[in-house]
Amino acid sequence: MPDFSIPGVNSKYKTDELIRGLVEAERIPLKRMEDSISSYKTQAQTWREMNQNLGRFRDSSRALFGFQNPFRERRAFSADESVLTATATREAVEGKTGLLVKHIAESDKFLSKPLNLDFSVPEGKYGFRVGEQEVHFNFRGGKLSSFIQTLNNRGEGLVQAQVVRNTMNSQIFMIESLKTGSDYPLSFLDDSAAFAENIGLVERDMEGSRRVSLDQSSVKPWAKPLNATPVRDNILKLTPGGEVSVPISPLKINTNTVLELEVKVTSRKGEIPPPPAPPPGPSIPEAPLLSFQDITIQGGSSKVILPEWTPPEGPKVVDDFTMMFAGIDGVSVPLPELSDTSDFVKLTIPLSDYGREISALYFRNANTHRDLEVRGIHVYDPAARGDFIPANPVSTARDAQIVMNGVPIVRSSNTITDLLPGVTINLEKAGTSPVELTIEPDREKIKDALIQFVGYYNQLVANINILTRTDENIIQEITYLSPEEQERAREKLGLFNGDQTLLQMRGTFQNIMMNPYPTSAGEEMALLAQAGISTNSRAGGANYDITKLRGYLEIDENKLDETLKSNLGAVQELFGNDTDGDLIPDSGVAVAVDNYIRPMVQTGGIIPLKLNTIDSQISQTNRRIENYNRYLENFEKNLKRKYGVMEGALGSLEKSSQSVENFNRSSGTNR
Repeated sequence: MPDFSIPGVNSKYKTDELIRGLVEAERIPLKRMEDSISSYKTQAQTWREMNQNLGRFRDSSRALFGFQNPFRERRAFSADESVLTATATREAVEGKTGLLVKHIAESDKFLSKPLNLDFSVPEGKYGFRVGEQEVHFNFRGGKLSSFIQTLNNRGEGLVQAQVVRNTMNSQIFMIESLKTGSDYPLSFLDDSAAFAENIGLVERDMEGSRRVSLDQSSVKPWAKPLNATPVRDNILKLTPGGEVSVPISPLKINTNTVLELEVKVTSRKGEIPPPPAPPPGPSIPEAPLLSFQDITIQGGSSKVILPEWTPPEGPKVVDDFTMMFAGIDGVSVPLPELSDTSDFVKLTIPLSDYGREISALYFRNANTHRDLEVRGIHVYDPAARGDFIPANPVSTARDAQIVMNGVPIVRSSNTITDLLPGVTINLEKAGTSPVELTIEPDREKIKDALIQFVGYYNQLVANINILTRTDENIIQEITYLSPEEQERAREKLGLFNGDQTLLQMRGTFQNIMMNPYPTSAGEEMALLAQAGISTNSRAGGANYDITKLRGYLEIDENKLDETLKSNLGAVQELFGNDTDGDLIPDSGVAVAVDNYIRPMVQTGGIIPLKLNTIDSQISQTNRRIENYNRYLENFEKNLKRKYGVMEGALGSLEKSSQSVENFNRSSGTNR
């Protein structure tokens, strides 16, 4: 079989290898262009990361002087968190307040007597009321667990029940209101009343209560005669020196009995006349002039020696806040002292500590400059529910009672939001003494924001150092980098060596951190170092730490804590200060950082322009690569065509040579 070859594929002249070699040699510029694309992409990605780092650093700086800056954050601190806790918003006012928690708000929570495990709830219509809201449902009779499930489903958010296995052979039914306060008692409606009495939740109230109507007939003299008209419009008013007794139909006192009334104590100290001034003394006319011929003589002034002035004793001022008494077991017992008020204040006074039976109330105003007003007198058991009282109450609906700076306060909830502006107070339990509630700046949040600011600054400086220097020790000095991050940092080491933008950026930031700024503390707080934030570089002497010369910031936490405690306002001004009174911060470290970074990262800024330039270079290089690939393709085709022609000519020559050789061989044979 004759030999044959395909040029550029399996040529016996190995032209395919020759073509590949020539094409590879021609491909070298393409490789350079592809490498430049990779370099451009690395540069673009690096600048994007730099843009992100600058953005984070700028955000952390703006957070230190903007409207939401942490210097305006407030923290509420309770001296006894077992009694009360509190949270504060930025609107809270700094200061200290004493709060005495006399009672916390509670809801009705009642227990039944022990019930058999097979106890069955009878069929009926059941209803429950909490305050003004009601829930009703029909129950066809059955197990206590089924009744509880139905009640909880219908009474969601209003009332709930559960069963407790108190012994191996009995269970206790518990029901509770889900709302606290005296305005939300739990009442039993429809067949619930009989059911509650049957299982021992409630029992008949045989004592009742006493609501006193204040009028001329219900008010009697005490030790002194009555004022002319001590009662008007159901309000008893006692001017200085007045006193009255208010008889009450005798009422037995149990463990829950309270006296409820509203009082108003108005001070009239401004009406007390000032002490008299000393008398002016006698009026003596001037001595006459004496004239003789041309001589006139002025007589001397008369003098009167007055006795030493002894001012008379002013009216005696009496302050006596023991103004209420109760007739209990035949004896007048003083009730808690009152205080000056701006309006009527409701008081709830437990009577169980005073005796067994109340029969009268007494009011005495021994003050010389106060008026006492009383209304709404009610003696009752707050646990009573109509004709019933709870037989086994765990708690009964009652309001929270606290005293703030001597002022009694009543709320229906243990979460109080309207007492101090911007402060939410949570009552936990009653206390025996006032708890000091302190509203102060949230220095921990401020410190965290400053630490974040310094952290982003150091991260930015570290990235600039890596990109502009070739010393690998820079990477080793950054201890927080993971092995993977260290490897990526090595790939970028010296990537922008000598780049003036980055070198200028690092120098500007270092100047910003070292420059002085005006504050209200003057020279005592004009530098970051005075607040405990500095480079801490010590270049003097033979032994120095070169890492201190990289431009990184360090925080002396003890010094920072002390400065935030003693000079917080100046620290705030150090980072952002309004020096021209236009309510816009125009000076400070954070303001300077924001002003410098803004033109770097904003649309059309320095870094976006760099990215646009790199993107253009990538696009241009991609077009060159595309064109060069077409050139290589044509180049290879031309080589194959040329070498194919050459191989064809060589093949023809070989055939001609073979023919001549064959002819010569045949001619020699014929001879």
